[in-house]
Amino acid sequence: MIRRLLIVAALFTSAGGAQAYELLRVNHDPCARNDQNLFWSAATVPVSVGTLGDPYQGLAVEAWQRWNMSLARFRFSAGSGAPCTRDGVATIAIADQPCGLAAFGDALAITRSVWNGDGTLVDADVTFKSDTFVLDDDDRFRQVAMHELGHVLGLDHSDACGRSGDGTLMKAVLSGPVLEAPQADDIDGADFIYPGSGSGGGDGSVPEGANSCAIAPPRDGCPVAAPFVVMAALLWRRARRGN
Repeated sequence: MIRRLLIVAALFTSAGGAQAYELLRVNHDPCARNDQNLFWSAATVPVSVGTLGDPYQGLAVEAWQRWNMSLARFRFSAGSGAPCTRDGVATIAIADQPCGLAAFGDALAITRSVWNGDGTLVDADVTFKSDTFVLDDDDRFRQVAMHELGHVLGLDHSDACGRSGDGTLMKAVLSGPVLEAPQADDIDGADFIYPGSGSGGGDGSVPEGANSCAIAPPRDGCPVAAPFVVMAALLWRRARRGN
């Protein structure tokens, strides 16, 4: 019997220092760096935005296209799927209830990913809360969509293991100036999972310098970013399921 595991990542509104990337891993612990990281075996996944209305459909497409423009090998593509179904399609939807959980709580958006015991991802879905403030802000909606798609491809929160994650798209706190694209550390993490050559999704190890600053740091460490004015916290919840 093939074991399948389920992970859920949730974006919460909340007040919120070096940049880092971390990877989603089979046993739910991004800091267990000897555990296999999660990956799509074909280094690609279709994204469905058909349930979204204007302007969200176009913004979601822009979100996955900006990842594509940044990465060495992994690609999102246009697809057709239904929310909360295990169809191998990353469906982005807006709903009152997220996939895999009874309620959003304070979450803005939740990503649910499903994988086999060897770390191979088999499905993922992103759900935006129907009354979140980012629905009234095109730039923030696009940024949150890019963040959630980072989870879809296999990235954890950049500050999940004690680093600040400041300045990265995958930080657990959405804050400050809008990010228009994945940042250097986000790209480094995705390119580690899906290197420019080869067919695998990484071997479960983390290379030297993985938790480096997105911008070259001074000798005494990474610079601490100035406080941000607008803040929303990204938090994850996990559920495990076997079948």
